[in-house]
Amino acid sequence: MKKYIIFLLMLITVSFNTAIAQQKVTRISDVVYQHKDGMAFVFDMIRPAKQNGAAILYILSGGWVSRDAANISTSSYKSYTDKGYTVFIISHGSQPRYNVPEIFSQVQRAIKFIRYNAGRYGIDPAKLGIMGHSAGGHLSVSAAVFGKDAMTEAEYRKEYDIPKDNKIDSIDLISSKIQAVACFYPPTNFIQYNSPDSNWFDFPKVRNVSANGSFIATPDSSRDFQNKTLKSISPYYFITENTPPVLIIHGTDDGLVPYSQSVSLITELKAHHVPCMLIAKEGKDHGWPYEKADENACLNWFDKYLLKGTLK
Repeated sequence: MKKYIIFLLMLITVSFNTAIAQQKVTRISDVVYQHKDGMAFVFDMIRPAKQNGAAILYILSGGWVSRDAANISTSSYKSYTDKGYTVFIISHGSQPRYNVPEIFSQVQRAIKFIRYNAGRYGIDPAKLGIMGHSAGGHLSVSAAVFGKDAMTEAEYRKEYDIPKDNKIDSIDLISSKIQAVACFYPPTNFIQYNSPDSNWFDFPKVRNVSANGSFIATPDSSRDFQNKTLKSISPYYFITENTPPVLIIHGTDDGLVPYSQSVSLITELKAHHVPCMLIAKEGKDHGWPYEKADENACLNWFDKYLLKGTLK
């Protein structure tokens, strides 16, 4: 009889663990976080039945061009939702219609919108993590570095020189800070792109991405103007002790975003005592087939830093 009871308890435990591992999710598509220029910018939310309170914002961007989140399967984020993370797949306006500073402002708006609605989404507003590949990685690190505290209406008007008669959206007053980053091969220093003396526009493989003024500066603009503009979108130069933890996974043979970009960024993060880690993928170029080890590294990073996150 005793053995039978033990067997039943073991069976119940296994069944319970399996239920957690295979918990159901709900996907809500095309949630509008901003209207601009007659267009709607949206995200998809994948919400597990048993949430852990933390959210992961995935920036859907390559070359600062965003795709339709409908093309991304819900199962792509199964490892995250199985652990209780609520996932937001964020689409932004694309270049050349929008330049990089404008695109980044849209990402910040998405962060504020999600935090503003945290109660509705079942998440803790102090536990927002962010992810992305390539340009999405750049926008993720930028969110970590350039995030702002919540503001009063008076502070916001002064910061952005908004006339008293203009109405302010309450969402704009919300903090745009995030608590942890895990990203892949992000460009983070456009002034010293492949060497100390060469900027983004000196690198032949990326010149087409820079066409049509997608960075405000162009390959034909003056060097001083180029570097001033490129610095403004380079998170490398704006790291502080308050930058949240950053994990980067980067191929050592990346032909589009040099591996040295991430080496330099990690060095700068360490100099400011920011928790950080660089995982080198030996011999890998700009992107590679899915590897479970990469996903586990990101999950472990968020488990360690995001679940303990606090909003300053």
